Amino acid sequence: MVGAARVTAGSGVLPRPRRARAGELLTGAITLLGVALVAGCASVSDPSAGNGLPGGPAATVGHGAIRVVASVNVWGDVARQIGGDRVSVTSIISDPNVDPHEYETSVGAAAALADAALVILNGLGYDEFASKLLAASPRPDRVVLTAADVARPTSDNPHLWYYPSYVLATARAIEARLAGIDPAGAAAYVANLRAFQSAYVSVSTVIAKINAGYAGLAVAYTERVPGYLAQAAGLRLGVPESFARAIEDGVDPSPRDEVAFRDALAKHTVAALLYNTQAASPATAQLRQLAQRDGVPVVEVTETLPPSFSDIQSWQAAQATALLTALGGPVSHHGGCPCDA
Repeated sequence: MVGAARVTAGSGVLPRPRRARAGELLTGAITLLGVALVAGCASVSDPSAGNGLPGGPAATVGHGAIRVVASVNVWGDVARQIGGDRVSVTSIISDPNVDPHEYETSVGAAAALADAALVILNGLGYDEFASKLLAASPRPDRVVLTAADVARPTSDNPHLWYYPSYVLATARAIEARLAGIDPAGAAAYVANLRAFQSAYVSVSTVIAKINAGYAGLAVAYTERVPGYLAQAAGLRLGVPESFARAIEDGVDPSPRDEVAFRDALAKHTVAALLYNTQAASPATAQLRQLAQRDGVPVVEVTETLPPSFSDIQSWQAAQATALLTALGGPVSHHGGCPCDA
């Protein structure tokens, strides 16, 4: 199978990166940004982001392309598909080998944000570094869009791109913001949005199949990354949510939560384990091994769009398909998916 969406019996585990010292890193990045802008620096790069981060004083590049900067590459990909050749998109967090919750900001990220015409944030505390960097380089003509403000989720889970309706709502907002910045491209943005909406049906179709055959079934996950996928599919969490929150926060889960998680695997009270490969730790690696030993299917998921997938919809459809396969495959009857409303 492809990328991070396979049901696997492998044992590869990524080490958990050192937790960022946010205050020190932001102070350093803001200081360096000031030096770079005063010096008229034309470009900088951010190796930790997984791609180059352009700098410079203008909000357009090349033949007038609009500079768009997304805090995380899932939203950057949506902007790329809607903006087409009228935009130049930079995504700050895109390294599949790093836990995004522990991203260490840089002068490259600061400069890219300072120069953007449109900034797309996730919100819900996921990318506070970007908000602080934007505050350090105010510009009245810069447009900032926060996905959480558009999606209005009922949960504080920040991984909004795992719920189709949140993705589609954010896509519509991106189209509107781009049309406001570039009225001449409005027709192109609308056409691209429609194409994106049509393509995203592939995701909600698979989720609808899970909902039709397995609604109410319990699953486990090591971090809340696939929480919205499980919710959209009508699945329930069969292990303590506090375990996933602890892993997400970079702290050790409580012994009680670990015992409950182990029991769920051993007693087969969960039908699958969704395993986030970008936030692996000794605790989660051990649970993965127990699931494999006890015959509980393991479905790998990632937090950011992996380079092995060309776009967010193929990635999300593949992960949903892997989950469907792990649960037992499609059933004969069909139901609707409320996730793309």
